Order: sequence, then structure tokens, then C-alpha cells
Amino acid sequence: MVAATSMAAHATDYTDQLLVLVNGKGAMQQATISVNEHDGLYDLNLKNFVLMNGDQPMPVGNVELKDIVPEPAGDAIFLRTNQYIIVTEGDLPDVLFWLGPALGQLPVQVTAVLTPNRPNAQTTNNLNDQTTNLRALIDLDLTDMLGQVINVSFGEELISGTNYHIPNGGFEDWHTSTKGYEEPNAWHSFESASGTLASLAGHHIEKTNRLNDQATNFCARIYATSIFGIVANGTMTTGRMNAGSIIATDTSNHAFIDMSQTDLDGNGDPFYVTLNSRPDSLVLWVQFNRNTDTEDIAYATVSAVITDGTRYQEPEDKEYNNIVARAVNNQIAPTNSQWRRISVPFVYTDNKVEPRAIMVTVSTNANPGQGSDGDEVLIDDLTLVYNSQLDVLSVDGFQPDVYDYSVDKHLSIDDANFVCRPNGKAAYVLMTDNKEEGKIIIDVFAADLRSRSTYTVSYNKEQQMKGDVNGDHVVDVADISAVITSMVSGKYAPEADVNNDGAIDVADISSIISIMAAGGSEHVSAPSASLPIPGY
Repeated sequence: MVAATSMAAHATDYTDQLLVLVNGKGAMQQATISVNEHDGLYDLNLKNFVLMNGDQPMPVGNVELKDIVPEPAGDAIFLRTNQYIIVTEGDLPDVLFWLGPALGQLPVQVTAVLTPNRPNAQTTNNLNDQTTNLRALIDLDLTDMLGQVINVSFGEELISGTNYHIPNGGFEDWHTSTKGYEEPNAWHSFESASGTLASLAGHHIEKTNRLNDQATNFCARIYATSIFGIVANGTMTTGRMNAGSIIATDTSNHAFIDMSQTDLDGNGDPFYVTLNSRPDSLVLWVQFNRNTDTEDIAYATVSAVITDGTRYQEPEDKEYNNIVARAVNNQIAPTNSQWRRISVPFVYTDNKVEPRAIMVTVSTNANPGQGSDGDEVLIDDLTLVYNSQLDVLSVDGFQPDVYDYSVDKHLSIDDANFVCRPNGKAAYVLMTDNKEEGKIIIDVFAADLRSRSTYTVSYNKEQQMKGDVNGDHVVDVADISAVITSMVSGKYAPEADVNNDGAIDVADISSIISIMAAGGSEHVSAPSASLPIPGY
């Protein structure tokens, strides 16, 4: 995670993980990016950039991009640019030669995002007092010299998914619990349970290679056992199990999270997973097999609960108002030794709390104590999904999977009737209007920045109705109100300058009245305006 150091009133150094991909092979290092705000613009400088050739470092230099126009998106600021730059020498004292200046003019493409730092965020450096966090994607086009583009990712949150994803969702990494059994990293079963009956809880989880087609080496298997004739469901959670009663349905038997707890598991990790965003769904691969067919409810279950980090347990012992969202499927039917992909949408509550943690729990039965000894659930490739498409776009025939549109009328992103809405709860939407070409470009970024969709709407730039200030294709009193609003704001809006005299005043209101009296049918070319469109 970022260690941020303030260098001046509007300059900050961010030090974090840097992943460099060369020929499909990744090399991790620590790096510093300096972000400097000046005159409403931003400079971004990747300092002392080094490529790794095997074990041999190749010092490149400082990759600096200047005068980037910021693009606000919710509580984030996007910095996007395509520039030709000359990489300058770095300042590491033990480097005798920097490769960068010899590369000449180098095409560089950047997408960087500044977001507010979230309280209680889990960080590598354990520094939570910074006000902003930086994630960045940088592409250095070395096609002419090396025949490839160097892809650089900056930020632990972007690279490993910290605070956005469930760690070890592929169940490849395991540790030894305090009882001497294996548990998957970041996941826990009764082997690390708390509670007065924890010593009697038994063993309910193991590593297996009974894999689905998407997996690599291992997956997790949880299974039910019988204790004193009572079925104990196989359960695992990213929180902690508590065994408090011999009565299966007693809520003192539960999974819980509490970020104020300082206990650590056998791998030295806390019994919770931080989450500072709002995912759209939970996806996992499941195999559910029953050992005995009974009349009991034959459903396994998975649940994910996002909270503000204060104590929460499942099954619940009371009504909790610290819940941000839930994703629950408690009707997972037997799959007959076949793998099945399950997607579970999150349903968000109206509670006024911010996401700080997530607890994912999987069990062999939806009801405590039901099922049979030996029922098993295999789990693999569990991940959170952040959507990155539009759900609403005010053009005829819109479909989320169609990305290019053309309309025979004038459009403007400033028109209140031009509406777009993402299908991602925390997705970022950036719109640019190229009025010279008559194109609106809409980029939708997933909250974790791992996916993006781009929509293009081409419009008739010659068909702007004179006096139609609010863009509703009718000249009426609403346009007079729009001119008055522009006058009060003090900001120049070309569409409100109806008489094209360079000023917005009562003369424009008079022009609208004249157009209304004449029937409101006069058309003019759209005012010339060019906005920078970051390329991809």
C-alpha cells in the first residue's frame, strides 16, 4: 500500500509496489511516483524506474508526464494522458548509466487514479494517515527498440487486490493452524475457533487437488462430521469460527468478524479481511456432494457480508445495523461430483455505514445441525466482481454490450436529458465531448480498475437548435431559465450565448423570445469547442 510523503503544498510522493511486465513475465519492486498539482493541472513522475533483465537491473530513469488535465469521477480524480516524452536520468548515486535518455522520444500512456484513503485500510507499510491513495497503469511503448510495450502497474491495491478482493480465493496457499492442521491463508475453520467448546470442534477442512478446469494446484474441501450423534456442519470463513454450545442451532456457534480484535491465525494474519469498496457480485466454483440422502434440507450455502468493521456474527444473534451489503445463496443443490460456477449478487442496505471489512462463509448445510456425516463442499476460484458497463444510456436502442451508437441530432454531455448510469455500484464514469468531431466518449472503469468499457456516441454536430440552451430540442421558457442560471453562475457556456456576442446577458434572453415568436425552428452549427480525449 502507499506510503505518502507530502513534498509541498500540492506535491506528494507515493511509495508502493510496482509490477513490471516484460515478455509476459512479471517483476516486482518498490517504486516512488511523485504527483504535483499546479494551476489546476497535474504532473506525474515515476522516479528512478528500473527494468529487470533476469536478475540484472537495467536503470531507465525518470518517466515524467506533465500538465495532465484531471477528470473527477465521484470521490476519485483520474489522470489520463498519452504523451511523447524523453526519459531523464535518475538520481540514484550508485547508477553510472541511465538507459532512458538514449531511447529518444518515447510514447507513454497513463491512467492513474487518486482516491481518498479509507480508515482501517490494510496496508503493507501500515501507514493509514495519508489523505489520498494512488493507483496507476503506465504503458511504455518500446516497440521500435524492443518490439514490445512495457506494462507497469503501481499500487498494492491494484496489483494484489488488497482492500478490493478476497485474498487467496484460489486456495493455493495454506498454513498450519494453532491445532496443527492446515488451513488456507486468510480462511479459517474450527481448527482456529474460539469459544468454550473449541477443543471439541474437530477437523472440518483440508487441501485437495480435485480441481475444476479453471484451477491450478489446490482447492479447499470442507466436510461435515458427527459429534456425539450431532451433525457438525463443515464450515469455513474469512472471519473466525466460535464453538460455544453442544446445541447446533445455538447462536453461540457462529462465524464472526471484529476488527478491534488483535488475535492472529497460524499465518500471522488477523481474523478478518478488509474491504473498502462496493463489489457487485461474488463468484465461485462449487462442488457439493451429500454422503447420505435424507429428508433434511439438502442445500449448501455461501454468504458474503460487507460491514463497517465492527462486530458481526452469522447466524445473527440480533439485528445488526453495521451491514453495508449481503450476497447470499442458501440453496446450493448437490452437484453430483460436478463443478458448478455460482454468481451471487450483492444487495445493498440503507444503513449509513461505509465498507471496511467483508466476511465470506461457506457451509455444507444452510441450517445448523442438518445434513449428514461426510457431506462435503469443494470451493475454488472465489472472487469479487466489479462491473464496468453502462446500465442506462439515453440513446435509442441502447444495449449494455453494444458500444457504438450514432444519432441524427445534436447532443451534449451538459444536457440534463443526456443520461448514463453504470451497472457497477462503485464504477467510475468519465465522459468527454469532442464537439469538433461530434462524438461523446464514455469510459466506464470497474472500481478495482481491472476492467473497462468504452462507449462512443456520434451525433449530428450541425443540428444544434439555436436558443435550445438546455438541449431538449425545444425552444421555450426553460431555455430562458437556463440562460439566467448561466448568468448567475458567471461561467461562460457557449450554448447560452444565443446571439454569439461572447457574453451571456439579457440580449440572449431577447434572442430566445424572438426565436419562440418565430416558431423556434432555426438551426445553427454547434459552437466550436475541443476537449482533450485521452487515448487508449
